Amino acid sequence: MEKTLNWRKGLFDSNYQVFENAYLKFSLNFSSLKNSAIATTQNGIYLLRSEGYSNPETKLFNNNHEVLAVIKYDWLAFKAKITFPTGESFDWSFQNSWLSRWSLNNHVDKQIIYNSTSSSGLIHTNVDDEILVFTGLFIREYYTRILYALILLVIVMSFTRNIF
Repeated sequence: MEKTLNWRKGLFDSNYQVFENAYLKFSLNFSSLKNSAIATTQNGIYLLRSEGYSNPETKLFNNNHEVLAVIKYDWLAFKAKITFPTGESFDWSFQNSWLSRWSLNNHVDKQIIYNSTSSSGLIHTNVDDEILVFTGLFIREYYTRILYALILLVIVMSFTRNIF
């Protein structure tokens, strides 16, 4: 069953809202300085908490503090792998050079394709799993924050080089 969802976020914030048929399906709220978020869905509240720098990963917890999934990042390739305790795994990757289209799939029967503009977008999915949908948005925001930090670092370094 193919579904199309809409998502939006503020221009300068990292709080996502996902809608199905104009009804709020779930929200994803990021903390300001950390790569962690709280997802509020109709089925529960979930915590995504990132750890590590050289070998980064994010763990997805439910209300009972049980790990539901682990996300491992490949910074150089801008990819990620989501692994569930059941053994099922999904690959996440950007689909274009503008970083406005990305996908999440298990290479068998489940696929989610995301499209974005600056603060909104569409999600095409054949899966009725809100955890997968908000995990794909979380990974996108994770990489967006890394890109902003790198751009800021380059700007700061160029100014300090000109000062000295």
